[in-house]
Amino acid sequence: MTENLGQSGNEGENLVADYVRNPRADLKDLIIVHYASLVERTARKFAGLEPVDDLTQVGYIGLLNALSKFDPDAGVRFNTYATHLVAGEIKHYLRDKSQTIRTPAWLQELRTRINRGATALQAELSRVPTAREIAEHLGLDEDTVTDVLQTHDLLRVASLDATPTADEEGESDVDRLDAADFSVDQLSVEDRLMLEHAMSELRDLERDVLMLFHFESLNQTEIANQLGISCNYVSHILRQSLSKLRRILTRQQAEEAAMRLRTGDDPETSCEVTGVYGDRYFRRRLTEEIHRAVANGGVVSAMFIRFEGLDRLAGFFGAQSVDDILADAADLIKGQTRALDIVCRYGKDGFGIILPATGPSVAVVRERLVTRFESWAARRLGPQTPVKVSVVHAVAPDDGRSLKELLRSAREVGLQNAAVDPSRRAA
Repeated sequence: MTENLGQSGNEGENLVADYVRNPRADLKDLIIVHYASLVERTARKFAGLEPVDDLTQVGYIGLLNALSKFDPDAGVRFNTYATHLVAGEIKHYLRDKSQTIRTPAWLQELRTRINRGATALQAELSRVPTAREIAEHLGLDEDTVTDVLQTHDLLRVASLDATPTADEEGESDVDRLDAADFSVDQLSVEDRLMLEHAMSELRDLERDVLMLFHFESLNQTEIANQLGISCNYVSHILRQSLSKLRRILTRQQAEEAAMRLRTGDDPETSCEVTGVYGDRYFRRRLTEEIHRAVANGGVVSAMFIRFEGLDRLAGFFGAQSVDDILADAADLIKGQTRALDIVCRYGKDGFGIILPATGPSVAVVRERLVTRFESWAARRLGPQTPVKVSVVHAVAPDDGRSLKELLRSAREVGLQNAAVDPSRRAA
């Protein structure tokens, strides 16, 4: 038996020596198979802390490290060297697994001492001791005790996916995150508008709880005190209202996708030249948005962009030149509007933009678009071009409650006052 073990050990050492001289893949496989029992035996010493299979896999990493670093001239047998590296790799794994955030040894010792002192005082006083009482009991400074107790929560790592079971009450770790870190200011304009529209479908109490928790950074106890309800009911409303919001947003996205699918199949509602919606769709969709805004007490804006002089340009350069200009203009408009906005053709020589949930601030969008068109027109059309671009806007229901009224209000602004003059930029 002893002779067999010696032969087996020599065989492994010989394999390693051959590998050091000629590192071939087949030799590495033989060495791993040969020393598999060493890895498994070492892993079992740490059984109970983590699954043995996981520890064994980590041990194989240590074996491969030993093979790559082994020096036969150092006077150490590979079996001994590998055993130390396999055990070390497993220990490192357990250390990192047990404590994601490393703390200094002195802090660990001090925390243990304070915890033991607090436990003893709690048994003596029949209540949770204060930081001052713990400090006096241990002969420490009160601020030191307070700081150490606070580090317990600061260095705790928990899963964001862990949520209470159906039989448990309280907050999940996600719910306990600071709501101020996820401010509405970080959302895009499109997401804010969609969220506001979805929240309008919630009950008043649901909306109040969500606003206080996510926008005013109040915890559940503070919300309960302010609204005069229990903490458990606040927790229930948070879960219920968030689920309802998800359903509402999912439904809105499905409706929008269905509408786009329907309009995409209708050649009369799309423009092949510019790749945007057609005039027919613009008029129908704007009418729907106006009715929705009026019914829900909201707002919607429309912007009208007209090109004058395209007929003269076509007579000189051909119809294709006009199509190219309109296609370029469509790209410019889409680059200056939100994903929520709807860009369409308007009439034969223009574009219409529907801006849902946008009121007087549409004037800022118009000024930005006019500025971009001035630069674009000077570069694309030249200072001597007969083409002029006009940009006007109107807001429903302030400027009208129908498409006809919005168009009349936009005309009253005066197209001549909104015309883009390429020569201004050219100068």
